[in-house]
Amino acid sequence: MPEVDPVTGQPKEISENKKPNEKYERFMTQKLKADQLSDDINSSGGQLVLHKIEEHLLMRVNKLIDEDGECKALKKVLQDMGINLNIGEMAVKGLMRLVAKKQTP
Repeated sequence: MPEVDPVTGQPKEISENKKPNEKYERFMTQKLKADQLSDDINSSGGQLVLHKIEEHLLMRVNKLIDEDGECKALKKVLQDMGINLNIGEMAVKGLMRLVAKKQTP
């Protein structure tokens, strides 16, 4: 089975034989799409969507932590040591920082 170019989905031999102009055009199309996505995410509507995703993700992570016996035990150990923190919130905030960082030019 021939190797496949993950960008084009075509066999690598075909993809490698394309003219430099075609590769440049494909790159520019991808860049325009990425710029549009960045603009959408940075808009007020995009920020609202990200905030809703953050809320739902936080609820889901906290539910998974609360329903997992090992997580509950480790959380209890931390609490017994006097460390009270919302592990789910920390995880979600970290993920959202990664999303925000990726969107900044």
